[in-house]
Amino acid sequence: TLFEKNDRIGGLLRYGIPDFKMEKSHIDRRAEQLKAEGVTIRTSVFVGAAKDGLGKGSKVTNWAKETVTPEQLQAEFDAVLLTGGAEQSRDLPVPGRDLDGIHFAMEFLPQQNKVNAGDKLKGQLRADGKHVIVIGGGDTGSDCVGTSNRHGAVSVTQFEVMPQPPEEEN
Repeated sequence: TLFEKNDRIGGLLRYGIPDFKMEKSHIDRRAEQLKAEGVTIRTSVFVGAAKDGLGKGSKVTNWAKETVTPEQLQAEFDAVLLTGGAEQSRDLPVPGRDLDGIHFAMEFLPQQNKVNAGDKLKGQLRADGKHVIVIGGGDTGSDCVGTSNRHGAVSVTQFEVMPQPPEEEN
């Protein structure tokens, strides 16, 4: 299954990766190729259950319109390939974590990409005029830094939580 606009996995590609890193026309072109080859594409499908982290109380927005259990997939298909990225955020158990204004990347990034795609969104998380701290690195951390700068943040400071990689290959 691939995802198109307004779906879960396409959501990871289309809305999780900022436009400045990947043109969305690549997703559209590949989806059309797969359809032409006989692949059925189902959109807006959540695979799993609330215990998987995207149910009640989750900070990650679930835009799915349908839920399918892993058992349903096993019964319906001969093979199931798990090819999506992880949307389950890694929380930090630190004092003040529950304060207003602290958000997961997958709350922040998809909203900007939805707006870029022309979707209407109320209450968008924005960094305009704010001092932003990004905790974490990698692609997701740099995406948050870039999006915050594009919003017009007053300052952006990034803290890495993983050990510093070696200066030379080990």
